[in-house]
Amino acid sequence: MAEDESGWSLTESDPLVFTQLLQEIGVRGLQVDDLYSLDPETLESLQPIHALIFLFKWVAPTETSDAEKKEENDAASKKVGGQLVSLEESQDCGVYFANQVINNACATIATVNAVMNITPQEAANDAETIAHGAELDNLASFGAGMDAMTLGHILGQSELLRTTHNSFSNSSPFSISRDATSDKEKEDAYHFIAYVPKMGCVWELDGLKSGAVRHGSCEEGEGWVKKATEVIQERIGTYPPGSLMFNLLAIRSAAIPRLERLIASSDTPSSVIPQLQENLLQEQEKLHRMKLENGLRRSNSVGMILECLKQMSKEKVQGDAGKSRLEEAMEKARVIGNEKREKRMKGMDVD
Repeated sequence: MAEDESGWSLTESDPLVFTQLLQEIGVRGLQVDDLYSLDPETLESLQPIHALIFLFKWVAPTETSDAEKKEENDAASKKVGGQLVSLEESQDCGVYFANQVINNACATIATVNAVMNITPQEAANDAETIAHGAELDNLASFGAGMDAMTLGHILGQSELLRTTHNSFSNSSPFSISRDATSDKEKEDAYHFIAYVPKMGCVWELDGLKSGAVRHGSCEEGEGWVKKATEVIQERIGTYPPGSLMFNLLAIRSAAIPRLERLIASSDTPSSVIPQLQENLLQEQEKLHRMKLENGLRRSNSVGMILECLKQMSKEKVQGDAGKSRLEEAMEKARVIGNEKREKRMKGMDVD
């Protein structure tokens, strides 16, 4: 995997990655899902939603200091009606906010900022209990009362956060020099920020800003999502029409325990049981896919493939002196490719 000097690698904006990351750092009772639409029906299907994570293309200011970058980033919030508040005021409102002080860590910092602001909940069904886990509880306790920059450094020093974050990076046996990165790749920087409800307001938690941003009051309960999506849509509106530079994720209560409880309950109307069973099947398939895909992310098969090719290049084909199995395979591939090209030229269908 390609690591920055800080020791943190880039990760994908895949909800399956975020869900397993939460599980492995000790968080219970939460999962992450894509929000493909902001229509009421879609939002209702994912309730209760506790936080949103917004991924967008971020254009870094050129030739500016870190302080100047923060000033420009803070000013951007005012364009969408946000109010940057002081450390004391945000802490008085119970808002946890840590700066991103390490390159490539924005996905995990946004996730931790979001989860730290989700109130733990005990449930009669223990599988539905929401808990931060020992690691986040210890980090929150140790950093109590500290400023956002210090909290960012504390998170950056967490070995569990770093190793779990890096474990989802694409494995590669090759190391690519940062100097070799194209100008286009350097320009295409993407950033994660979180939106959470707290004390009757929607808060934007952007690790590159000097503080938390308050976006006004919202209705109690699930009404905060409507306010948050309005803010996000307003932000999207500042980009050129048709831009596809965004991704929105919802941190919600874990679905499987709730669905299993509802299906087993005698209080659940029989008319809705089939739909609940279908939803449960979809969630179980998603869980299976998460384990499979994240397992592949953590596997580096390139070395094995290279070794197989080396062995094939050494082994000789019986009865064909001088020809290796690799050369034989390449020759067969060329023959098959030529046959398919000839068929296409003749207008024949190819399986």
